[in-house]
Formats: sequence, C-alpha cells, structure tokens
Amino acid sequence: MKIIYTLLYIYVGTWLIACSDNKAEQYYQEGRELAEQHRTAEAMRKFHLAIDAGDDGKYVALATTGLGHLYMNQLELGQARDYFIRAQQLADGSDDIACRILARRDLGRLCRAEGQLENALYWFSSADSLITESVADSLYELVYPEYLSLLITTGKSDKVRQLMHRWHVDFRSGPSCLVAGKFYLKLGQSDSAAYYLERCLENDHLNAHASAAMLLSEVASDADDSELAYAYAMECAVMVDSAKQVMQRENANLVASLSNQMEMERQNSRLQLWLSVLLALFVGLIVATIYFVRWRMERLRRQQEAEQEVRRQQARSRQDELMELFRNTALYRQILAEGTISEKQWMEIELFLDEHANHFSASLNAFYPKIKLQELQTCQLLKLEFTNQQIAAILCKTQQAITNLRKRLYQKMFDREGTAEELNQFLRLFPEK
Repeated sequence: MKIIYTLLYIYVGTWLIACSDNKAEQYYQEGRELAEQHRTAEAMRKFHLAIDAGDDGKYVALATTGLGHLYMNQLELGQARDYFIRAQQLADGSDDIACRILARRDLGRLCRAEGQLENALYWFSSADSLITESVADSLYELVYPEYLSLLITTGKSDKVRQLMHRWHVDFRSGPSCLVAGKFYLKLGQSDSAAYYLERCLENDHLNAHASAAMLLSEVASDADDSELAYAYAMECAVMVDSAKQVMQRENANLVASLSNQMEMERQNSRLQLWLSVLLALFVGLIVATIYFVRWRMERLRRQQEAEQEVRRQQARSRQDELMELFRNTALYRQILAEGTISEKQWMEIELFLDEHANHFSASLNAFYPKIKLQELQTCQLLKLEFTNQQIAAILCKTQQAITNLRKRLYQKMFDREGTAEELNQFLRLFPEK
C-alpha cells in the first residue's frame, strides 16, 4: 500500500510540475499574440502571469524579454533595461542557446535606442560570438540585420564586409535584404544594391518595403531614369500610407488597451477600497466584541463581589445575633464558670447550633466527612467565638496544640496551607458562606 501511495505522490508531483510549465508557456504565447495586436496592457498581464507560473526557465526568460520590448516600445527605457538585464541573467542560467543569443541582441537594441552605440556594438558582438561558437547559423537572420545596420552607421565597413561573406542573406526577410542593399550602396555597387532592394520589395514588411522603394528611387534618379524613380517614389508613398494606417490601427489598439488597463486598475482600486473597509469593519467588530466581553465580565465580577459582600455582611449579622443570643444563655455562663464542658453540655451546644446556626454540625460533616470528634468540637467552640486559651482549657490541651490543630484542620479541609485565623473566619460565616 505504501508503494502505491509513493507512486501516486510522484505522479501527482510530476503532473503539477508539467501543468506549471504548460501554464507558463500558455501565458507567454497568449501574451505574444496580444503584443502583436498592440494590446499592451493585456500582453503585460499575460507575461507577468507567465513569470509567476513557472520557474526560472525558458518561458520565464521569454516573458521577461517580452515585457522589456513592450516598455521599450513605449519609450520607457529605464524599465525596459531592468527587464532585459533580468532576461539576460535568466537566459545565462538556462541551456537554451537561442535565449542567450536573443537576450544579448535585445540589450544591444536597447543600448542603440539610448544612443550608447559602443555598448550596443558590444552586445551584438557578444551575440555574434555565441552564434559562431554554437554553430547556430539559423539565428543569423535574427541578429545580423540590426548588427550590420549598426556597423554601417558607425562606419565599420571592414567588419560589415566580413560578416556579409559569412552570412547568406535570406531573401524572405525584408530587413535582411534592406541591410544588404544599404551596404552595397555604401560601397558604390549600385547593381548589387538594386538586386537586394528589389528582393526586399517582394516581402510584406511595410517599413523595409518603403525604405527599399525610397532607396531604389534614389538609385534610379542617380541613373537619370526619372520614370523609374517616380514609380519607386509612388510605391514608397503607398507603403508610407499603408504604414500610417497600420500605425493608426496600432495606436487605436494601444489606446483601447490602455483604457482597459485603466478601467481594470480603477476596478482593482475600488475592490481594494471595499476590502479595506470590510477589513476595518471586521477588525472594529472584533475589537468592539473584545471590549464588550471584557466590560461584561468585569461587570459580572463586580456584581458577584457585591453580592458576596452582601452575603458576608448578612452572615456577620447572623453571627453577631448568634453570639448575642448564646451569651445570654445559662449554658454559656456555666461553661465560663466551670471551665469544662460535660457530655450533656456538648449535646446542648450541638442542639443550639443546629437551631440557630442552620444545622452547623451536620453541614460541617457534609462539607468535610473525615472530620474527627475533637476537631468537630473545636469547630463548634470556634463558631461560638471561644478564645484559643478557653478552648485549650476546655479540651485539656495546650494553646499551641489547639493552634496546630486548627492549622492542620484548615489544610485538610482546603488542601492548602493556612493560618489558624483563616479557619476562624471560615467557621464564623459557615454555613452561609
């Protein structure tokens, strides 16, 4: 049975890990689709969910990179840098070479946007080195167009020529063909430049298409072919208009996304406010309940103390009446005169206490069934307020023996140490107390 439970735990744990990884991938893919639709707020939320759902792995790094791109698109370069650096740290901790290369490329993009061209060259060069070391030629298209463009901008023609020999331009990539065309224009090789720029016109990348058309228009103008220059210029204008329309749609999506985000933030603020109010009310109710209970307990305690004090006063009054009545009896005078108590007188004392002290002897026997005769007689005399010296003379004991007897009797009755006077106080109010 234990083996079955162990296998079950292993299966459930593996399933939970798999679910977590699948969740991270799912959130990342959803965020990527939303980012392509320029629904920035929703994309950010999905990327954050992907980061929270997975460990420091591939999709966490990709989601972190996605957040960096979104912030860079909004020109919030400081926040973009934080996410890109975090993505680069995560990528370096993984075995995915593509993640490591693209993380360096993204830091190069950021540095170029910040105007730090030397730093940008460092990160692109680092990405290029990783591609060479890992023989990941398929990643050239993701790095080289921007790297070569940066090299051309910084005037590093020899490095551009070296990379161009290594890199086989993908004609399906508009930015790649555009970079190659720009490079050959810089070298003055118009035919080669036109070849790559015309290949650029065959793809759907609007910005690359428009730039290639503009460059071809300039090449045709330099060749005194005004008709072809005009055609390329018109095509460039059409592409620019298309790009403007796309940008307008993207801006509309961005405004809608930001509006949704602001509405969600307002709803979250209202929800947090209501939760805070409810929490405050709950805490206030608890505090009020505690104070009410304490006040009620204190009131009951005082009420009980007052009632006990009333009962003690009543018991003292009855004790005073008992003593006044007993001291007016012939029995009391005989005991004082003789200094001893006969058997008949003990019976009279017991009858007197039963009649005037609420069956004192029977009540004391019920309270402490193990009481001995001499202890009972001592208690009867204490009830009638005979002094310790008088009790010692009547029972033919020393005063110290009577004091010790009272202490022992109190301890046996209440199972704790006490003084002889405490026994006296108890018996004077007994059985009313």
